[in-house]
Amino acid sequence: MNLQGKIAVVTGGGAGIGAAICRRLAADGAAVAALDLSPDAAQRTIESLGGGLALAADVSDSAAVDIAFARLEAELGPIDILVNNAGAAAIEHVRRVAPALKRQREEVAQTGRASTPLDALVRLTDAEWRLVMSVHLDGTFHCSRAAARSMGPRGTGVIVNMASVCGIEGCTGHPHYSAAKAAILGFTRATAKELIVQGIRVNAIAPGFIDTGGALDAGRHPQVARTPAGRLGTADEVAATVAFLASDDAAYYIGATLSPNGGLVTA
Repeated sequence: MNLQGKIAVVTGGGAGIGAAICRRLAADGAAVAALDLSPDAAQRTIESLGGGLALAADVSDSAAVDIAFARLEAELGPIDILVNNAGAAAIEHVRRVAPALKRQREEVAQTGRASTPLDALVRLTDAEWRLVMSVHLDGTFHCSRAAARSMGPRGTGVIVNMASVCGIEGCTGHPHYSAAKAAILGFTRATAKELIVQGIRVNAIAPGFIDTGGALDAGRHPQVARTPAGRLGTADEVAATVAFLASDDAAYYIGATLSPNGGLVTA
């Protein structure tokens, strides 16, 4: 993809998929800003690119986002591409649910039915719900609003929002994450219809199960088994989808959801 001369900011750019997106956009010619809650992580990404801008901000804080975007435009120039990738996981919730999900799979294999309750919804705390919603959904809103303020008067720009197959079909045991990602898809469709009048293209990506941590541990084998492709996706494959949507080759994609998921979900 030809992104020469473009200014891009990637939230959650300090590691994993976000870092892969930064690498891909930079390789395609964009000047990249990595925005992350961890300033050290953002700086490591930028150093690996050999240039760019590291920004530290909590995307759930609208004031912090506005300050970061102002610095971005002062140092790199007007933003052309925004990738809303920042996310958060309620780790304690995952640790509670994972053993019960494993027991359910074993029960189904042995008896054909699951009887162990997950208790995922009833044990989900207000704090866990708010953390996931505020980072994923509020963060997407805060950053999109800041970017649109800059892009609108110039009549050009691209926003790519990171959703998930959980937002399409719902992921058992993770109602907060599924709700946040589904809301991002609705937000994408609404803002895409509004902003295209100003020359701003908005689309979403809904990845399936992605390997972001190296070696595949035993706990992820059931995800592979559910995926027709027989493997997890890679961060680079998600980054390639972002690069396409950010490029002029995707000029007629408005409010679309592309889902690199190995056949897990088909439409």
